[in-house]
Amino acid sequence: MLETITSKNNYTIKQIFKENWNDFYDIHKDYIRDNVFENIKKILACGDKDKLGYNTYMCNICGNKKYVPHTCKSRFCNSCGKILNDNWIIKSQDILFNMPHKHLVFTIPSELWLLFCANRKLLSLLFLSAQESILGWTSTQGFLPGIVEVMHTFGSKLNFNCHVHVLCTLGGFDNNFKLKLNNYIPAKVLKIKFKSILLKYLRNEFNNGNVIVPDYVRKKWLEKFNSDYFFDVQNNLYNKEWYFYIGKRLDNIQYVAGYIGRYAKRPSLAETRIVYYSKSENVVEFEYKDKTKNKYKKISLSIESFIGLLIRHIPEKNFHMIRYSGMYANVIRSKIFFLISTQLVNLFGLANLLFEHIPKKWETRILKLTGKNPLECLKCKSLMELFSISYRPRNGPMKTITLF
Repeated sequence: MLETITSKNNYTIKQIFKENWNDFYDIHKDYIRDNVFENIKKILACGDKDKLGYNTYMCNICGNKKYVPHTCKSRFCNSCGKILNDNWIIKSQDILFNMPHKHLVFTIPSELWLLFCANRKLLSLLFLSAQESILGWTSTQGFLPGIVEVMHTFGSKLNFNCHVHVLCTLGGFDNNFKLKLNNYIPAKVLKIKFKSILLKYLRNEFNNGNVIVPDYVRKKWLEKFNSDYFFDVQNNLYNKEWYFYIGKRLDNIQYVAGYIGRYAKRPSLAETRIVYYSKSENVVEFEYKDKTKNKYKKISLSIESFIGLLIRHIPEKNFHMIRYSGMYANVIRSKIFFLISTQLVNLFGLANLLFEHIPKKWETRILKLTGKNPLECLKCKSLMELFSISYRPRNGPMKTITLF
C-alpha cells in the first residue's frame, strides 16, 4: 500500500506542471535557469517512490507492509513548502527574544522590479539597504536591535514585485549590554534612508559594469522618464514616493513567530487560489486581492504565461531568502544571550505557549489532520515499525538499507 496525502483542491501546481512542463521547456529551454529546472524536476518527482525512494514500514505481528514515498523537500513545492514553513516557525522560537517586535515592509518603485528580476544578485542589496537603514537610525538612539528580514519577489498577481518584510525588536541593548526599550519607529527617516542607500548601491553596481539592463526595462524607463540612462532615471526614482509599511506591535514571542511565519517560506501562489484550470482550453484562472479596492478579483492566463510567471520566483541556488542581523546575527546573539536574558525575563516574563508546536514527523502530522495513525496496521491494529529505507543515489540504481 502506498501512503499518499491528497489535496482538497481540484487543481494543483504539480498537476499543471506535470501536464505542461515538457511543452514549456521545449519552447523556452535556452532561457530557463538551472535552478528552475532542478526545482521543477524535484516537484514532478515528489511522492514518486520509484524516483525518490521510500520507507517501508512493517507490522511485527502479521507482516503487513506499508510503503511511504519520499518527498522533494523543495520550497517551491506547495506541499513540502508548507512543512518547511511550519518547522521554521518552531525553530524561530529558539532564535527570537521574548520582547516586543514590529513588522516593517520596505518596497521599491515598479520601474525597478524587472531590473532586479534580470539581475538576481542585486536582490541582496535590498537586504543590505533595509538593514543599514534600521541600524543607522538605532545607532543614533544608542541601541542595537534584532532584525529578521524575509525576501518576497512576488505580488498578488504573480508579478515580480520584490520587497522585504522585516521583523524588528522594539529596542535592543546598549554598549553596556543594558536592555533599552523603544516604541517609536520613524517611518519618514527609514524610508528616506532606504531609498538613498539602495540607489547608492545601484550606482556603484552600474559604475562597476555589473548590471544588465534588458530592452523591456529600457523601454519602460523611456516611456516613464524620457531616458533609459540609469543615472538620469535614478534622479526621478529618488523623487518618487516609495511605499513603507509599519505594522502592529507584536508582544509575545509565539505570536511573533507565527505572524512572521506567514511570510517566511510561503509559496508564491497558494493552490487554494487556483479556481480553474483546463489544458484543452489552455487556461489557468486564479484569485488575487486588489488592495486598492480591498476585494478579490480573478485573473485568467494562458498555461505558458502562468508557468512563466510562477518560475520567476524560484530563487537562485544558495540564495538565502531569510537573513538575520543586529543582535539576531549568529555571532552577536550567542555572545549576548546570557547577558540580557535575565533582563528580558524580568521585563516580559517567560514565554507562554499560545499554540501547540507543529509536529515534525509525517505520521504525527497525518494523525493531527485526520485523527488516524497512518502506521496502524489495517489487519491487526498494531503499530508498524520502520523496516527499511530505499533511496536512489544521484544517477544510480535504487538502494535499500534494512534496519532489522
